[in-house]
Amino acid sequence: MEREYWKKLTKREQLLAIAAEFTRAKVWQDNKDKEKFIMALERALEMIDLSLEDTKWRDRLLALLRLRDEVAGFYAFKRTDDISLLYNAL
Repeated sequence: MEREYWKKLTKREQLLAIAAEFTRAKVWQDNKDKEKFIMALERALEMIDLSLEDTKWRDRLLALLRLRDEVAGFYAFKRTDDISLLYNAL
């Protein structure tokens, strides 16, 4: 994802893109496809990192950092519960 393109998206559009990766991750979590599950989480983490660099999120950095921490928990397999809770949290 290109940084300049990402910055042109609204906060809502950025969250929707992140949520789409959570949806993909959910499908692959249910289908037990670990590789695709990890790839979706990596894309979500990349998008969250791009959002953290975006000045329009200055007032919500803590929320993004908490979200990133939760995604990292799934990525590191410290969490094994249903990832759809992240989608619902958005």
